[in-house]
Parts: sequence; structure tokens; C-alpha cells
Amino acid sequence: METYFLEYLLNGLDQSTRAKVDAYLADHSEARIRLALLRQALEPLAADAEPAPPPPLLVERTLARIAEHICTARPLEAPPVTHASLAPARSWWRRADALIAACLLLTVGGIGLMVLGKMRGPGSAAALTECKNNLRQFYVALQTYRDTHGQLPDVAKQSPRDVAGIVVPILQDAGTLPSGASVQCPGIGAPVSSRFTLTALRAMSDEEFQQNSPSLSMCYAYSLGFRDGAGHYHGPGGLPNESLSQIPIMADRPPPQGLVQNSANHDGKGQNVLFLDGHVRYLSQRTLGSGEDIFMNRANLVAAGLDPADFVLGYSAARP
Repeated sequence: METYFLEYLLNGLDQSTRAKVDAYLADHSEARIRLALLRQALEPLAADAEPAPPPPLLVERTLARIAEHICTARPLEAPPVTHASLAPARSWWRRADALIAACLLLTVGGIGLMVLGKMRGPGSAAALTECKNNLRQFYVALQTYRDTHGQLPDVAKQSPRDVAGIVVPILQDAGTLPSGASVQCPGIGAPVSSRFTLTALRAMSDEEFQQNSPSLSMCYAYSLGFRDGAGHYHGPGGLPNESLSQIPIMADRPPPQGLVQNSANHDGKGQNVLFLDGHVRYLSQRTLGSGEDIFMNRANLVAAGLDPADFVLGYSAARP
């Protein structure tokens, strides 16, 4: 078993072999002492666990040196070639040439991967566009539901399961949202569909529902409606004196409660917001109009708005 100690310390063993080493160590105290000594000997290597940052302008300086070498090593006028001066046939590529080419390919390839990563990262234009298209799929489902039921889904009517994220099972139960629709923003990762039906959620214990409620709409926030001056609650929907293009209905999820920051879906740089007329706008700040926070009401609470123009988009587990 001691031949596996190094891999054991470096977490390189499969589960079965690691279990055998654990059993061996439990029965042999001298082996545990040797393992401890080996672990102590490896500790200085931890200082080199993180790769050192490359020197500034490494690529530019490397290419310049190669160009300088090529220009100075090659004579301006080659001597005449005679039969006697012909060297034995050899590969056109020398070992040094091949090493330089390999280094260049690795360097340029690494730069390319970094550039591609930025082009396809959470804050990239591609990720933002895919997120917008995903939100538009929800808009079609919301509009179809509204055409059938005369209003948008009202999560407050699902009490005691009245959380913002339950809008997804509501739409799926009504047949307006495909079962494979993703509740995960494409900027975060691969598509993830909702795992729960309304029937299953209603059958859960309160504790089980509380554990699962953050995943219902996962990466997206939904309108929490508003309360009028008399304290009566009104679900989300159009207002007679407001343009539909000014009423937000869904958006990238806000950060954890208590943090007044942009959504984390796109590197914290902003959020896509879906409006009632179907267009999606990217906001670099979490505010609309005269500075109204779309993730909190005017009392700085994640709850229903305090009047018809106080729009609040709640994360999956938020309640009106």
C-alpha cells in the first residue's frame, strides 16, 4: 500500500484504491508515521501550486527576439553553391526551429483560448444574446397564459407556496411553457429545466418546499405585483396609464438578499430585463426611470411594490 502514498496525498487514486489505503493506514501505525513525514516533505511544494504570472509583454518580446535572430543569422548574399559544397540531405526543420515553432503555437494557442473564453464568458455578447432569447421564450409563455386566463400568473394566489419562482410550474402546468425550457441563464451554464410540477410542490412539507423554492426559477426573477393605498394586493400586469414597454415582468436574478448589486448572471456587469411588450433590454444598473430599483420596492424591501408604478422583480424564493 505504501507505493500509493504519493498518489494518496495528491488525490490521484480512484475511490476503491483510496479506501484500501485508508484501511491499511488504520491498521499500521508505522505507515501513518511515514505518511505524515511524506506529507511534511511535500508541504514546500504548495508555494508553487499557483502558476507564476507571465512577464509583461512576453509574447511581443518573444516574437521580436525570434525576428531579430532570423534577420541577423541569415547572410545578405548566399555564396554560390557547388557540387562539392552540397551538404548531406537533412530535414529543412532543425530541432531549434521546431522548438521555437512549438513554443509559438502554445503561446498563441493560449492567447486564443483566453480570447475565446472572454468572447463566450458570462458577460460576453453571445451569452447576453442567448439569455435574451431565453427570456423571450418566457414572454411567449406569459403572453399565451394571459390570452387564455385574462391575466398574468399571480404567484400570491398560490399561498402558502406563493414564491416568485412558482411562475415556472404555473406556466408549465398551463401548457404554455415547454417542459424543457431552461431556468438557468446560458451565461451560467448548460440548460436546466424545472423539476417540479404544481401538484408535487403542493404536496411537499413546508420545510421541503423551502429547500426547493430557490431552484424553481433559478436564474430569473419574476414580478411580485404591488399593493395599493388601501393595502390590497394586485398581481402583475399592464397598467392603463403606463406603456407596456415601461413595465418589467422578468429579469436575470438579483444577487443574494441584502446585496445591492447587479445580477451575478453576467459577471455582475448588468442584467437583461424582459418588458411586457416583449422586448428585452440590457441594463448596466439595476434601476429604471428616475432611479427605481427593480429588485426592491421603495421601502428597500424585496416584496410587492408600494404602488402601481413601484415595480419589483423577486428572486425565485421571494414572496410578495
